[in-house]
Amino acid sequence: MYEFAEWLSTTPLLGLANSIWGWGFSEWMRANFWVIPTVQTIHILAIAAVFGSVFMINLRILELAGRTQTMTWTAQRYLPWVWWGLLVLLVSGALLIIAEPPRELVNPAFWIKMGLVLIATLVSLWFQATVRRNIAIWETSHPKRVLIRIAAVAVIVLWGAIIVMGRWIAYAPVY
Repeated sequence: MYEFAEWLSTTPLLGLANSIWGWGFSEWMRANFWVIPTVQTIHILAIAAVFGSVFMINLRILELAGRTQTMTWTAQRYLPWVWWGLLVLLVSGALLIIAEPPRELVNPAFWIKMGLVLIATLVSLWFQATVRRNIAIWETSHPKRVLIRIAAVAVIVLWGAIIVMGRWIAYAPVY
């Protein structure tokens, strides 16, 4: 993986930058001091949007907030923020990988984070499908509510772990 990361850090990306500046896109991003912090800021704001939306949905599931709103309304309000935020995270994350491939691709914290993001995305897809199909589970007293509440706490913990692993990328030893 290290060889690939090194290759990516010096290879022009689709001819971007190489034909203009004589270096790879990754090198250009590192050479301009404002690019990486700007992309990181966008990435962090997208994390805040996604986590905030997921948190609000799960607080509604736990009946700690938004009790006067239906789960359908809550999902319609916050799920677009989750999906658009995930799209922004995908783009900004890809740019951060391109900017510093060895820091990301060889880092165990990065791969743990990616695994957790995959799980969180699958859980979000499942949640959205379940809300549409089984509205009775969400709107009335239902035997599955206890399991759903446990899952809501688990999702909050999962996103917290994603945030910690993302932050840990800067500090984890690279092998």
